[in-house]
Amino acid sequence: MKSFKHTMKYAGQAFNKVYCFNKPIVWLSIFTSLVLAFQSNVNIFFSKWIVDQLSTKNLYWLLGGIVLFILFQTTRLLIESYSTLKIRRMQMSFSVHCENELVNLVAKTELVNKEHPQYTGDFSYWSFINSKYMDSYTTLTQLIKQCLIASISLTYLLYSHLYIGLLALCVGVLKGIYDLQAVRQRVTINEQLTRQSRGYFYYFDLLTSSQTQKEITVFQLVSYFRQKWMSKKDEANTLSMQLEKLNLKRQASGELLSIISSGVVIVITALLIIKGNLTIGDYVAITMALSMTEGNITMMFVSMARLAENAAHLERIHEIETNVHAATQESRQIMPKPFSFQDKLEIRNLTFRYPNREEPALMNISGEIRKGEMIAILGGNGSGKSTLIKLLVGLYLSERDSIFYDGVCVHELDRVDMWNKTSVVFQDFIKYMTDVRDNIAVGNVAEVNNTDKLYSALEKVGLSNAFKNGLETKLGMLEDNAVNLSGGQWQRLALSRVFISDNHELVVFDEPTSALDPVGEVSIMNEILDHCHGKTVLMVSHRVGIARRADRIFVMDGGRLVESGKHEDLLNINGLYHEMWYQQKQWYD
Repeated sequence: MKSFKHTMKYAGQAFNKVYCFNKPIVWLSIFTSLVLAFQSNVNIFFSKWIVDQLSTKNLYWLLGGIVLFILFQTTRLLIESYSTLKIRRMQMSFSVHCENELVNLVAKTELVNKEHPQYTGDFSYWSFINSKYMDSYTTLTQLIKQCLIASISLTYLLYSHLYIGLLALCVGVLKGIYDLQAVRQRVTINEQLTRQSRGYFYYFDLLTSSQTQKEITVFQLVSYFRQKWMSKKDEANTLSMQLEKLNLKRQASGELLSIISSGVVIVITALLIIKGNLTIGDYVAITMALSMTEGNITMMFVSMARLAENAAHLERIHEIETNVHAATQESRQIMPKPFSFQDKLEIRNLTFRYPNREEPALMNISGEIRKGEMIAILGGNGSGKSTLIKLLVGLYLSERDSIFYDGVCVHELDRVDMWNKTSVVFQDFIKYMTDVRDNIAVGNVAEVNNTDKLYSALEKVGLSNAFKNGLETKLGMLEDNAVNLSGGQWQRLALSRVFISDNHELVVFDEPTSALDPVGEVSIMNEILDHCHGKTVLMVSHRVGIARRADRIFVMDGGRLVESGKHEDLLNINGLYHEMWYQQKQWYD
């Protein structure tokens, strides 16, 4: 009973979600289900009537029955076709609605959770279960239709012959119960399959994507990664076969019961016809009603099993939505304050640990950044530079009382307002496969139609004459006439995003010139520094030459801020910065 209530609870929620989305179409689908249920049983009556008239050779009533049958079937066809078209259109619209909700769910999830390796599997599962709302709604409407058909046809069987009706009822129930027993197992296998798919999809994409072919070809990696792909595919196929065997076993057992019951009914009806208690038309009607009763009672259990399976999935997405909503509400308990950076940014004993790691990524970092300063952040790979940047711009949330803008803790600030006043060029910036206009305007989409400003930004990064069709040039791989850029050109395009906003108070660069040639690097950096004059600039880099232009330098190592100061001061203390400076200087001596 508890399981039934649980199933109907989530089935009801799914129905209500679809009903609120499009009430008229839901009513249309219910009406159509009623018509189809009625039509299925009327077919039994028409079949009996026509066969009986053939037996008695009553041509007049035979033709009348056939005409009525054709009219009824035509009406049913028109209603069903119209309803199917409308319902299909609603399903497509509802699918977009659910995908929008999924996008919103992802947007509300904290970045640190989205960067967790588990997130890829979670998202695949979220995408899978997001379709279960419509599936549960459709299954519930089917269940209503099945109940009506089974009730009417069973009543006819019980009226015709009590034992035949009871036999149909028992067989349908037995087949249905057997199907219910496999629900949880199917849910588990489906979830495992969904998670398993990311592995073989990744390796298949690695083997076939145009982006990977350089290394795959030159290192002759096809055989190596093909083995990995086939291994993952075999694991997924094993799970698929488990599911297939489970379904076949259930189906075969049900069919065997149906065959036995059909044989028994044929014997009973044959004897009754011989005795003159039933007509040939009754035989046709009883066998049709038997099939409909058994089939629909079984399908009622199948529908309940499907609803129970979907309920398990919907309960999971409900938990996820609740947790994300709770986290969002917790962050909104205090009215956020507008972001302002007019004085200084303070870092006090900042420690940060990723969810999937025991050791801290950052440990006890303290420092101060004044408004208008250019700070260079240097350090080796894994020293914590990018993590620190993400914390300072609010992409990750630190422990409370660790990061302050003008004395206000970052937890109390309106992070959307902060991002509106912050410009960031990440090391792994996105190469948008749209057009040049979009690739610049993502830095401030309000300027997407400001053609003069966009061309000015292109000019500052040396790309003013690089595109045959100007801002409308298609980029990437999505269209046949698209242009694919070099790594340096993509980076210049990413840097152009800085020049289309004038009101940013904080500008952050994470390895901004790693793909540029030396001459281009100097030219673009001069343009950037001129544009950012008076703004606070955080520059993450491996190159100590850039650091010399900074007001101050932060040197990081092993998640700690080990040195801080001006270029000359850090050289004089003969520490890590001194070592980095002279190691890189040797390349030019």
